[in-house]
Amino acid sequence: MRLEGSQETLLITLYAKAMDNRATPSILRDGLADDLIRRVDCDFARFRLRPVDIRGIALRARVIDDWTRAALQARADTLVLHLACGLDSRVFRVEPGVEVDWIDLDFPAVIGLRQELLPQRAGRYRTLPTNVMEPDWIARLDHDRPVLVIAEGLFPYLDEYRARELIRRLIEAFPQGGQLLCDVYSPLALRLLRKAPMIRATQARIGDWDQTDLSRWHPRLQFVDEPQVSQLPEVAALPPAQRWPFALYDRWVWLRRLGRVVRYRF
Repeated sequence: MRLEGSQETLLITLYAKAMDNRATPSILRDGLADDLIRRVDCDFARFRLRPVDIRGIALRARVIDDWTRAALQARADTLVLHLACGLDSRVFRVEPGVEVDWIDLDFPAVIGLRQELLPQRAGRYRTLPTNVMEPDWIARLDHDRPVLVIAEGLFPYLDEYRARELIRRLIEAFPQGGQLLCDVYSPLALRLLRKAPMIRATQARIGDWDQTDLSRWHPRLQFVDEPQVSQLPEVAALPPAQRWPFALYDRWVWLRRLGRVVRYRF
């Protein structure tokens, strides 16, 4: 099955999580990702991932996993929308109860690959094969509950208009409110990302808009927090040679503003 454009980037994050799983200590401990890369026909070496790339991708996923668990512990009736899920095994890492409604959404080709490669999941889990920008899929959801929107690795590949429209439609569809967990980037970071070997090895197109403050787009959207990454126990456990980039990240504001993992509520 052929992946095109931004769909190819799911292989980057899958490979990073697998490499993190083989490292000591592992941040994410994603053994399923490690299993998947052995079964996917891909030359992963072409992405030329550095240790800081591998650890950064794993750390981003770990933070979002922890936020997801916290949201479900607070409200088990929350609907989870995992947008642009790729081959991410988040639902298996988080292990929500069988009563939790969890939807993994991505392009039909990607969902087909998920169904072929990933284990079956019991309970109220399902996949939704659609383009996230299609206008009708949100209308088919149950809106009488809070929602948790996970948009990891999505906004860099959308233009500003599409990202704004997606956020607006989601917020206005759920009157009970919810949370948005995502990664956001400055224009400089997006320019650097566009030149990164791992992106140039794909056909992905990167946007060029300022993502640093999504709350300006809707009156209900409010920034909650972001992690101080150097203080996370997963970072403290890393070897010194792998810790220092995260210490610099927290120390220099301009560097921290390049790319962040953030939590919003609405």
